[in-house]
Amino acid sequence: MNEQRKPPQNPNNGLEMRQLTFLAIILATLLVLVIGGFLIVQLIVIPMLNQNDTPPTTQTPGSNYTETVPGAEQQGPGEDKPSWLESLFAGILELFKPTDAPSLPAWKDPNATYPFASNASNGSVLPKGNGTVIDGSSTYSEYSIVVDMNSGQVLASERADERMYPASMTKVMTLLVAVEHLPHESSLQDQIAVTEAIQQAMAEQGSSGVLVSKDSVGDVLTVEGMLYAIILASDGVACLEMANYIAGSEEAFVDLMNQKAQELGLSGTHFTNPTGLHNDDHYTTCRDMAAIMAYAMQNELCAKIMSTKEFNAPFYWPAGDKTLTYYLKHGYLVDRVNSYYGSGSTKPNNLTITAAKTGLTDEAKSCLVSYAQGANGEAYICVTGFAGKSEQYIDDHVSLYNKYAK
Repeated sequence: MNEQRKPPQNPNNGLEMRQLTFLAIILATLLVLVIGGFLIVQLIVIPMLNQNDTPPTTQTPGSNYTETVPGAEQQGPGEDKPSWLESLFAGILELFKPTDAPSLPAWKDPNATYPFASNASNGSVLPKGNGTVIDGSSTYSEYSIVVDMNSGQVLASERADERMYPASMTKVMTLLVAVEHLPHESSLQDQIAVTEAIQQAMAEQGSSGVLVSKDSVGDVLTVEGMLYAIILASDGVACLEMANYIAGSEEAFVDLMNQKAQELGLSGTHFTNPTGLHNDDHYTTCRDMAAIMAYAMQNELCAKIMSTKEFNAPFYWPAGDKTLTYYLKHGYLVDRVNSYYGSGSTKPNNLTITAAKTGLTDEAKSCLVSYAQGANGEAYICVTGFAGKSEQYIDDHVSLYNKYAK
């Protein structure tokens, strides 16, 4: 009977395996220590060292932004700073805290609830009737309408249903569509970075706004800051960045604008962009523009933004690793409409202009939509188009309110 012989075993094999295993354990331990030390230095030690070196907030007079310190808090009297050991322990715990999921653009969010959508009836805002025919020789503007918001009736009009170019009055609809499509209340604090492609496109097309400068590329603003920039600064970059955030592209956002126009029954309105830059196929009428303004003023958030004179919009500046602030001001228009000194006009009798949006292109000339309120609950909207200069449409609004809003 043949027996199979086992090959002779090397007694050193087991020793070598144990040595390799031990060496692997040592290397893995060293790797963990190096990575852990790096994280501790980056996340805990460096912030602790920088905590006391943060410069105070500075403001440059006459500039449109200021340097601020993100999250800075002053130490109150009697408060002791935590020891380095307490800070280290807190930092280690912070590493293991669960992080919130990143926010999604509105068009990608499957759980959107749209908390800022208007409850107003779409068909209730289109002004009815024609009112008194405005004598064209009494106004600088070639198109005009005055509407009583409480009754929905047109008080006076001139060429109110003829097509005109809205220029930046378009941004009232841009604001409205953006606000109604915000997926959550917390969406106002979502962050949007200014992209080079949009900044360059708006600069080349001559758009207005504080973000048109090439220095704004990379600046990170909140959605709220972008919305205020759309109205207060008439910012084209903010319009396009919000369009991408809400709908994924400018084209998709414009589809939402035209869809909203159809819902409101605006048969004389068509949009090709959210900025109001000229396009022959981008038009509205005084009656339709009054309806857009009326609907926007029934939306609480839109009305708040439209009625704000000044807003400080913080933004993160990556190049300097600092938080700065854009100063957005709309008081220039509102104050001038309420008390214009240039050609003898006074503010509207017993009315206060609380919201307005201007427009100006070579093709549209100077146009303006404004919202006025009285002390006893009166509310009116005036829209004018194709005036020669901004001073002239201000004169027109004052005189039209005085004559017809009684």
